[in-house]
Amino acid sequence: MSDARATALVAIIADDEDLGRLLLAEAASASGLTPLAFDNGTAALEAALSRDVAIVLLDVDMPGMDGYSVCQRLRAESRFATVPIVMVTGHEDSPAITRAFEAGATDFISKPVNWALLPRRLEYILRNAAAAERIERLAYFDPLTGLPNRQCCIETAERLVRDAAQLQQSVAIIYLDLNSFKRVNDTFGHSVGDAVLRDVAGKLSGILEGFKAENQHLAVARFGGDEFVILLRHAAARALAIRIADACATAFKQPIVYEGLEFYPAPSIGLAVYPDDGADVATVLKHADTAMYQAKTGAAESVAVYIPAMSSRLANWLELEGRLRRAVAEDRLSLVFQPKFRLHDNQLAGVEALLRWCDAEYGEVPPLRFIEIAEDSGLILDLGSWVVRAVCRQLRDWMDRGFTVPVAINVSGKDLLHGDPAHVIWTEAAAARVPASLIEIEITESLLVKDSATGRNALKRLRELGCRIALDDFGTGYSSLAYITRFPPDRIKIDKSFVRDVDRSASDAAIANAILSLGESLGITVTAEGIERPGQLEWLRERGCHEAQGFLLSRPLSAAELERQFLQPAQESAAAQRRQRG
Repeated sequence: MSDARATALVAIIADDEDLGRLLLAEAASASGLTPLAFDNGTAALEAALSRDVAIVLLDVDMPGMDGYSVCQRLRAESRFATVPIVMVTGHEDSPAITRAFEAGATDFISKPVNWALLPRRLEYILRNAAAAERIERLAYFDPLTGLPNRQCCIETAERLVRDAAQLQQSVAIIYLDLNSFKRVNDTFGHSVGDAVLRDVAGKLSGILEGFKAENQHLAVARFGGDEFVILLRHAAARALAIRIADACATAFKQPIVYEGLEFYPAPSIGLAVYPDDGADVATVLKHADTAMYQAKTGAAESVAVYIPAMSSRLANWLELEGRLRRAVAEDRLSLVFQPKFRLHDNQLAGVEALLRWCDAEYGEVPPLRFIEIAEDSGLILDLGSWVVRAVCRQLRDWMDRGFTVPVAINVSGKDLLHGDPAHVIWTEAAAARVPASLIEIEITESLLVKDSATGRNALKRLRELGCRIALDDFGTGYSSLAYITRFPPDRIKIDKSFVRDVDRSASDAAIANAILSLGESLGITVTAEGIERPGQLEWLRERGCHEAQGFLLSRPLSAAELERQFLQPAQESAAAQRRQRG
């Protein structure tokens, strides 16, 4: 898995006869090569291993190491895979020819040699070798980064494992995955993403250069997409791999700068070691991937070393993913609704739809758990469509019985950037015959801060349908007035972390006051989340907060319970008022 061999014009010649060396050197020179001639196989081998070589010409019978042995030793090096090696010998019998090709020879030239024809034959061999090298490069190297590709990585790992088994050493596999790299492509385009990947490859190669003094059996490959793999063979592979992984994690804390833009493609890194973590390359690679996934899910630091318990956790994760897919397909999810109240008259202002999943085997699965699984697997788009469909059907049911209540739904970043929520809402609202204006879209503040053209266009289309836009978790996403004024939402929701001690903490009170002032200045409705104590509620009411929600006011309710507690009483109260006026 070394870098591609630079074009070289050196010919290594080994022949124990002076005249043979001289004539071979002249033929090589006539072919445009620089000959280096030796009278024994050992010296020729050492020279070949220390240089970039275009061709090797070997006599079979030499003192010490013969031509067959030199050829076998060179073919054991990956960089000599396509270098032509020609055996030049007086042996013309079939066993000798067979032995030459079994040793890895490219061609076989019998003595006496036609010296006039030899330069042309060497040129022909070199042309074929160049074509073979181009083919190998297409098959084994990534054209974008120049690094070895997945196939080359796997074959190199298998060779390292074979060598390690003989030498009583270990092989470490370090698996790196760039976090949120897809966002770079989606926001800035694939040309910028490609440039970032090239810089990542260059940075990884530079990091490894600092470790090659300790270990020459060290290489990096682009495994696919935004995934990279580092391989190393060493007597203490685990300890060295941890140092390399830590160095990678540290290096990528610094941004990659491209055309004035800064990117932080911090990797999640997992590592596993042969033979401790598996008896073959496929198993060790799978376990390194498992450890990387553990790092990515936040259950470990940015570098995770494989332990067997990770496999059981991953198996549980994958089982839940499969069960969640079936639950979506078979309509086995449910919604609950958390009321929002106007603070000036304590009336119901709307509800927030919250997704719930009760699995037959696992029981109630926490939303944070299954939403994380859906985000990671791409199932979040199907989940979002299910919620829209269920909300529209519920709105139709309520409207048929005289209830009109706005419903807020949470839209994920992936749904906004990679799905088409406006089309989904338009389709489902039309099917249920409900106005799309009854649906409010809640997005997190961090999504607005990303400020992508795709996201802005998706929000614009939603607003054109009549949907209101709410900014959830406000105050936690590095907010700036620039983002709010560029695409002002209809509602901002003060995050519960600032509401928790709003009546007790001067700093939380200052933040809440600032948000309330911002809402008043921009004409944006402000809703406070997480109301659990009367003191919080009174503080917010006194300072003009428009709406509130939280367990003090109401826990999330089923549709039937919401009707019984709030919708029917409100309907009866309105009817009584009409009768009094009449």
